[in-house]
Amino acid sequence: MRRLILALPLLVSAWALEVRLSATLAFDLFPQGVVVERMAEPRGMVVVYNFSRAEAVFRYHDEDLRRRGWVRVKYEMKKGEWKAEYRKGKAKATLSVKDKKGRVEVRLKEGD
Repeated sequence: MRRLILALPLLVSAWALEVRLSATLAFDLFPQGVVVERMAEPRGMVVVYNFSRAEAVFRYHDEDLRRRGWVRVKYEMKKGEWKAEYRKGKAKATLSVKDKKGRVEVRLKEGD
């Protein structure tokens, strides 16, 4: 019993690595970045990491969504900002990653 109690925090932290927005949309948190802020939005989520390489964060979330069956249908890159749109059947999602000078803001929304 004591071993189970000691292992419980590890199990809880492993579950917290996935953020589920709906039945169809979920994503894993970027493992190399420290989450400094996490806010729910209507039909979405904003996560801010203490990390300096925004492109690496975008690539990680893009690959995670595609691994989950989402198809990227649009991609746009500006200075310090990456945007992509995805589809999975009739469902739509958008991913936006912005470089905020030492912090990276990730916004994932479901729908139009």
